[in-house]
Amino acid sequence: MPHKQPLIYCRDTQAFAVQSHQANLAIAAVSLEFGLTELDMKNPERQNRQLRFARQVAMYLAHVVYELNHTHLGRIFAKDRSTISHACKVVEESRDDGVFDLKLIRLENFLRQAPKPVTPALVSLNGGMAT
Repeated sequence: MPHKQPLIYCRDTQAFAVQSHQANLAIAAVSLEFGLTELDMKNPERQNRQLRFARQVAMYLAHVVYELNHTHLGRIFAKDRSTISHACKVVEESRDDGVFDLKLIRLENFLRQAPKPVTPALVSLNGGMAT
């Protein structure tokens, strides 16, 4: 009988995968709402005012809806945590616009109702799935 690899719980890896999934959901929802492609949203070389603001909205939603802290969001979005903090402030200040605030409320509700990601709790030491 072959020796099975010991199983370990990869909490940090699993948590990062879930957080990345949640951030990607926010990016997808914002890209649809703003009429942008996810590819443009994720491409750091693509810079214009609309794209920057849409990225800030995605960061804000991931922070507010999924309660991800600025440090984790910085890792996910490849930004400094101070950039995430600035993005959240910009979006929060923009909520004074009633139309934008309603759009944000719709996005928040949509993301809160989205299915939770399914991730395996156990993986073998060699990175394979548990059997």
